[in-house]
Amino acid sequence: MAEADLSKLLATLSVTQHDGVWRFESIAAAESSWAELVNLRDIKDIAMLFQEQEGLTVVTKAASDTPDENRWAWLELSVFSDLQAVGFLARVAAALTEIGVPCNAIAAYHHDHIFVPESRAADAISAIEALRGDS
Repeated sequence: MAEADLSKLLATLSVTQHDGVWRFESIAAAESSWAELVNLRDIKDIAMLFQEQEGLTVVTKAASDTPDENRWAWLELSVFSDLQAVGFLARVAAALTEIGVPCNAIAAYHHDHIFVPESRAADAISAIEALRGDS
């Protein structure tokens, strides 16, 4: 069952790092086809598709020539947070802010996911897991 209580979420928080390095891309709205992209999920290692007015945001595995500033570690916050939980991602973002690590957060149905620069993944994991002591 999904948890909404912030203290319980923090007390049971753990972080799992997904394999690989990830990148964010955008496909212009006029060029994106959901059906084509969904069918390519396994081939392209697509982690997320999100339609915005300007185009389709795609999070996919990075290639060897992906620039350093677009190389992200994917961290899964391994608690089943309620979609209406208040303050959970704010606490995670604040912990990362304190150590100067940028993050891109994605709230999915079962878990929240944080993308941090590949080079700062270990620092981010330590800062997030330290939140367990704050509960």
